[in-house]
Formats: sequence, C-alpha cells, structure tokens
Amino acid sequence: MNELETIRTVRRALDARAEHLPYRVTHRLELARERALGRLPATVQVASRVHQGELAVAGGEGRRLGEPALGWRLAVMVLPIIVLVAGLVLVSQWSEVVRTREVADLDTAVLLDDVPIAAYADNGFGVFLKNVRE
Repeated sequence: MNELETIRTVRRALDARAEHLPYRVTHRLELARERALGRLPATVQVASRVHQGELAVAGGEGRRLGEPALGWRLAVMVLPIIVLVAGLVLVSQWSEVVRTREVADLDTAVLLDDVPIAAYADNGFGVFLKNVRE
C-alpha cells in the first residue's frame, strides 16, 4: 500500500469515528481548531471550507492542501519536454562533429597519399581500385 492510500484509509477511519464522538470532545476540538486558525499569519486567509481540506491564499485561488501549486505542476509537465529537446539537440550536434571528423580524416588521407589528386577524378581509377583489391 502506498502512502496516498494509507492517508486516505486513515482519513476515512477518522471521519467515520468522528461522527460518534461525544459533544464535549467535538466542542473541545472545535475550540482548539479556532485557536490554531487564530495563530495563522495575516497573509493566509482560511476559506469557509477548511474542514473539507481547502485553503485560500491571500491574493490567490483556493486549492487543496497537499496539492502542488500551478507553477510546480507546469514545471513537472514542461521539464521532461525541455530535457528531451535538449537531448535531441546534443545528439544532433555530436553526430555533426563525428561526421566532420570523418570527412577531415578522409581529406587528410587523400592529401597525404602518394597518388596524385588528378588520379581520383579519372574514370579508370575506380576500375583500377577494383582490380587491385580482388
């Protein structure tokens, strides 16, 4: 059982048992809750539905307690896309560097070879290479 399921199970059990508590216990819990809410900073305003787990932040919209803010949710959605695009760009750049090195090595081999450069342009040179390799 994961953590979220455990929390939901405990919450359901507490809610079911809370209905059967004596008045004096529920009254003391209500007073303790009001004192705790009175100690909150002035920047936090509690909505009328606090008992349902909603919180209204000054200057913001209500959201569930424990639910990540919109910025975090957007970051979680956008970040993998950014990482994927960056990876594709890096792979493209790396393959370009490898290809450039291969062409440079080929050019170096041609320039350092004993065969004159004009021989590579001759049509008969390809036939000569095929005959030599066989």
